[in-house]
Amino acid sequence: MAGVFRLAAAMLLAVTAAISQPGLPQRIGFYQWVGVLPADASSDLLTEARHRSVAAGARVFRLYVGARFDYIHPPYSLRRFSRDGMREPLTPARIVQIPRYREVLADPNIETVILTVYPIRDYGGGPDDVNLQRPWSDRERELEFAQTSELCRRLYEDFGALDKTVIIANSEADEKMLDIMNYTGSPELAVENIRRWTQTRFEAIREAREAHPSARLRILHAFEISLVNLRIAKQNRGFGKALLPESAQKRRGWNALNDVVPHVSFDLLSYSAYESTNSPFETRHPDADPAETGVRLVRDLNLIRSKARDSLSPAGRRAFGDRFVMVGEVGYARDRFEHLPTGGILPRLRSALQAAVDWGCPYIVLWQLFDHPRDGDAAWGFGMHDRRGHVPRLKHSTDECDSIQSCLSGLLSGGGRGWGTVE
Repeated sequence: MAGVFRLAAAMLLAVTAAISQPGLPQRIGFYQWVGVLPADASSDLLTEARHRSVAAGARVFRLYVGARFDYIHPPYSLRRFSRDGMREPLTPARIVQIPRYREVLADPNIETVILTVYPIRDYGGGPDDVNLQRPWSDRERELEFAQTSELCRRLYEDFGALDKTVIIANSEADEKMLDIMNYTGSPELAVENIRRWTQTRFEAIREAREAHPSARLRILHAFEISLVNLRIAKQNRGFGKALLPESAQKRRGWNALNDVVPHVSFDLLSYSAYESTNSPFETRHPDADPAETGVRLVRDLNLIRSKARDSLSPAGRRAFGDRFVMVGEVGYARDRFEHLPTGGILPRLRSALQAAVDWGCPYIVLWQLFDHPRDGDAAWGFGMHDRRGHVPRLKHSTDECDSIQSCLSGLLSGGGRGWGTVE
């Protein structure tokens, strides 16, 4: 009899998981940050990226909402937002009212919008993202809480009747920690600032959600990390990322997963997955067997989950259960991967995406729609579209799948196995 009950319980869990797990189009999408707009485009970068993302079959879209970039002018341009008639002071809530941003949120084809958001403050040189390199004070807390609350109120007022999810996220907390350490020389300040900032944001989102219990719109908070096995450590010149022996990790190394996550709350944990998928920490070299990409990603998703489980909010637990880790970024640069003798982008991306799908990641975000501008020796060519707006044909292609676009279409229409034709 006990065996019957266990079998029934297992079947109930399986059915519940099947019901709660959204379909692939509602789980997979694109990020667009800075990119090169093709000359023949009829609109701005954000609008063009949205249209091409939807055309590819994706129902998730991620964008930046902050002072540094407006999807029309270059980052930090003195002319950013000059066409938009923005009232001062600039805030994220006012940015999402600009038509090109608002149309992303209102698009009926997009089920989930992920906003990479930073509060905005003018330090004397014009509006900028909040500066986390100085000690956290009541002023920073009030700024974060007020602007996040204002953003949530605006979203509920304008889109509360829509059956959508909006996720408010940061960008790679480990990179912020590294910047703070190199600027101040203080790992303690970096950890404390990220903890306080993250918890303040979570509290603002939670309170706004509780104030709108009848809204169909679901607003969630995601905390994003990028280091799992690596730590930030003191090096000859400042701080950098390193693989430390276990005995030295607590004394000489820091990362957000170990030093921030246990002390904050969130509804989702977002993982920018380059450490797992692009440059394996064991070798620090990308020329590894593409089939191992998914193996490493699953290993690290499991590790993240085990360390982050106790910080998951009740809302996150209800929404995602034990599958609360999303892949906030995954992508490959053509200039670094297409020439490798072990295979180019497609087999690696297939392995990573299939692993994330099979593991149960609630959202998987590809980096990105349009290529970045070339910048020195930085990796280049992450886009599904190149600088001319074309979709580059990639190595190891078949008649059915010869590019990120065609392979993604196969995945979204094939129930999760559309990448099986790529060898």
